[in-house]
Amino acid sequence: MGIAQNKNAAMADGESKTKQKEQTPFFKPMAPQPGDKVLWIRLSAFGDVLQAGASAQRFKMKYPDVRVTFLTKPVFADLIRNQPYIDEVIAWDVKKKPLDFFKVVRTVRASNFKWLFSMHRVLSVAAVALFSRIRQRFGYNRTIQFCYRQTHWESLDYLGVDFMRRDSVAIFTTEEDRNRANQMLSGLPEKKIFAIIGASKEKKLWPTEHWITFLSRLAEQGWGIILNGNGASEEGMALEIENAISKPCVLNLVGHTTFPLLAAVARASTVAIGNDTGPLHLAALVGTPTMGFFGVTDAYVMDLRMPWFRDIRVSCPKAGCWNYVCPLDCLSGISPKRALSEFHDFAARIRRPEEASAGSITHGL
Repeated sequence: MGIAQNKNAAMADGESKTKQKEQTPFFKPMAPQPGDKVLWIRLSAFGDVLQAGASAQRFKMKYPDVRVTFLTKPVFADLIRNQPYIDEVIAWDVKKKPLDFFKVVRTVRASNFKWLFSMHRVLSVAAVALFSRIRQRFGYNRTIQFCYRQTHWESLDYLGVDFMRRDSVAIFTTEEDRNRANQMLSGLPEKKIFAIIGASKEKKLWPTEHWITFLSRLAEQGWGIILNGNGASEEGMALEIENAISKPCVLNLVGHTTFPLLAAVARASTVAIGNDTGPLHLAALVGTPTMGFFGVTDAYVMDLRMPWFRDIRVSCPKAGCWNYVCPLDCLSGISPKRALSEFHDFAARIRRPEEASAGSITHGL
């Protein structure tokens, strides 16, 4: 299965690349020129923004002399701004400030972008593209595809950008955040596990009682445990886990870090493990050996293709079905015993990737 086909498999609407080509004559863009300004768009969610950043990195590796501006939500702006392949950030909270659409369009028009690549399928982003006055604009929206010259995956394939490749570190941290993270983790054992206990959807949650059994065993084996997540529900889960395990080896960071600091904490961890949610993508993209529990979703389609990533997949024959209303609790079928076995095998074999310098990221690898 090719790059574009794999990306197409992740599209919720299920329309094929072939059908799209039948509807729109293929547009062959000329290669970006040095100094060209590029607008890269992904507003949410956290994991998708991170993966869009990784795609922007691949673009910058291919065309190091362009300037890339990333349009995203304010909550993600600081982390994206830290990335060496991003030159500027435009922040827009489309839900809280929908009327800022006009301000965003004015900003985009004034910036004289030559290229627009949207990794977000929502109508508001397609409308920004339509009114941007940018000739080379690429993205996908099943309702108003006419806003784009071509889909982003077709254009990037044509330009020779392997935008789905994930074999190098893609999210970087600042020295200040790394120092803060190391200080926060200084009271934990040398071996540290970054435990991603939450998720945006109930179907993607590994049961709390499984977490307690799994993490208790690791604590007995000398591992330090870093609980992370956000929101009232995950705070309750973290408290339940923390109370069940010896507290000196547990650091509960749920709701207590910014995204840039969380990235540094993930980077400082020995191994990460958890549900299919933003922090799982974060851990893998900063280069931490990472394992994920997968049932309703599929790790490969979610761009988790790093050599230092492994999925723990449910045994259900319909795994990766994307059916969030399925009555089966498939993730509960992944027992703590199985998770421990796979974790120990993974931790013994996997090695952290080398982190390239900022200069090599912006001038090709």
